[in-house]
Amino acid sequence: MNAKGVKELPSSEHSVFFYGDDAPSSNIQFINQLKDISDTRKMTEDNYSIGGEVAELESIMAKKLGKEACVFFPTGTLANHIAIRQLGLPKTRAIVPEQSHIYQDSGDSVQQLSGINLVPLGGGDPYFDLPELKEALVNSMNGRVVNPVGVVVIETPVRRCFGRSMPYEKMLSITEYCKERDISTHLDGARLFIASAFTNVALEKYGALFDTVYISMWKYFRAPYGAILAGSKEFCENLFHVRRMFGGSLPFSSLSAALALDGLKHFEKDAQLAVSQSKELLELLSRIPNIEVNHYEDESNIIPVAFSDKVNLQNLDRTLRSKGVFINPETNGQNTIHLTINMTILRKSNQELLKAFTEALETSVTI
Repeated sequence: MNAKGVKELPSSEHSVFFYGDDAPSSNIQFINQLKDISDTRKMTEDNYSIGGEVAELESIMAKKLGKEACVFFPTGTLANHIAIRQLGLPKTRAIVPEQSHIYQDSGDSVQQLSGINLVPLGGGDPYFDLPELKEALVNSMNGRVVNPVGVVVIETPVRRCFGRSMPYEKMLSITEYCKERDISTHLDGARLFIASAFTNVALEKYGALFDTVYISMWKYFRAPYGAILAGSKEFCENLFHVRRMFGGSLPFSSLSAALALDGLKHFEKDAQLAVSQSKELLELLSRIPNIEVNHYEDESNIIPVAFSDKVNLQNLDRTLRSKGVFINPETNGQNTIHLTINMTILRKSNQELLKAFTEALETSVTI
């Protein structure tokens, strides 16, 4: 973003973004937010991601997830990798969802750097079920060369599948089965905080099922980077050595941790308000001609909304933008978009949002 764009950012403070995890951020916003924090309290420094604001963030996140301890990592990719590495080795096979971030978007890092083979299950679905897992575990032990599984990974919600979440009952059955067989489990819960608000399953309840849990610090808490890996005290103790081995012990991580702490303060309360407001808004939108609000059975905060063939989505997008409402008009050839609910929905009342959609449709319907 150029300097002119930065100066124009304040005009978007009342805009609602029905895509992404939050409103777009910029360097100048991070700088201003850090100044606001430093004006109200002293930010304590860390030493290569140890102590200071980082330790405070680790402590708070451990309590929220019902875990004994947490370790800060610069990225979720590294947090997931280290969890699989520490839980899995010396066994060199891990079960993961095929649509997961660790399998699709990490450049085979676990395979190449830690020698652990990722076995994908679930195909194009957001999650696998217990029978599929049982079959994979049997195959790992009954092949011509025995190759036992050391860790099973679950991701929820799944970005690649429009934020769909594994139902808690399925998660429970899989993790209990793994515990019976002494197989470790890890939850990639990058967006677990928003999913928890929509599923009404408490964070601690999710956390209790798994040996380790990863949470992103930048997706909803407005930090520029960062991840938390939560687990037992034994798991987390001295884990910073492994983090450092992978080049992940960044100096001055307290800057990002302070921003995450600030974002955490009101997130859970605001998330409940956003859930409530979004349900009412979707009901109002469903009454408008040429709109059909649909739902995934296992959805979290991403909702499919279909428009009749009469609606020109590009015109709809253009008019909504002029009213401070932003959507993602991409449809993969169908007249269905996905509305992502995040905290920016609280910037406008439902009556304002309903008016914006109604007026935008009036300019977008072709006869």
